[in-house]
Amino acid sequence: MSDLPTFIDQAWTDHAEDAWGVSLRLPDALDLVTDADGMLGLARLASHVYGEHLGRWADGLKYLAALARGPGFDAASAQGQALRVLRAALALAADSGDVRATLGTSDRIAVTARAGMLLALHHVARAQALLDEAVSAAESAALPPGDPAMRTLAMAGNNAAAALIDKPERTEAERALMLHAAALARRCWGLAGTWLETERAEYRLAMAWRAAGDAARAREHAQACLAIVDAQPEPSAFERFYGCEALALAEQAAGNAAAHAQALQAAQVAFQALSPDDQAACRSTLQRLQAGAA
Repeated sequence: MSDLPTFIDQAWTDHAEDAWGVSLRLPDALDLVTDADGMLGLARLASHVYGEHLGRWADGLKYLAALARGPGFDAASAQGQALRVLRAALALAADSGDVRATLGTSDRIAVTARAGMLLALHHVARAQALLDEAVSAAESAALPPGDPAMRTLAMAGNNAAAALIDKPERTEAERALMLHAAALARRCWGLAGTWLETERAEYRLAMAWRAAGDAARAREHAQACLAIVDAQPEPSAFERFYGCEALALAEQAAGNAAAHAQALQAAQVAFQALSPDDQAACRSTLQRLQAGAA
């Protein structure tokens, strides 16, 4: 087997198309853990795959417990505390225990937000309630923008929205959660993130509104995404490519052929400015855009 970093990188690459297959490989990686950073990296992957994708709560909890018994775990370390948050969130999502009363304010909010995120594809009502609870707790606690819980809230909103955007069909409740989560991510990244995270949140909002059937709102957020990219001293062709993708899809949904063609051309120009590695990462997206224009 490969070393742990290589295993984790490959698993993240594979999991979107084959979460079940990755879950079957995860137990083999336990023997590769030698330090705290490796332990936490594997824990985050396992929580995402077992929880967000598969809803296999018991398997996820068992896996994180095994990591807590292995090399690299120190309950007093930052990694050990982060693992505790992951385990608490998975247990809360599973409705198999709630240890939030034993945690500090920031960790308690992080656990609530993570649990909501984990449930987005599995129990919409509970996911919505937990995300709302996390937001209310953060507002009541008057958390500073740099508090880690604010970044966790942003990440939770982003991941929940992304999961629902990718669904071929959504119920009305799922549609509402998708839009709510995407807006939450934008608001929190605006407070706790960099320009990069903020513009990507605008991209996510554009994709969410397109999935929800509102091309005008999708266009608005795609344009906001591109405006943030272009405001940088050295605008990123990679970020611009995806902003153009969002705009092209919004214009296509609106039935605006001329604007769609213009956005597609801008995406092709951005693609040509990418490094070979980034072109390889973006090529399938460009091909889908071109196929949609044919």
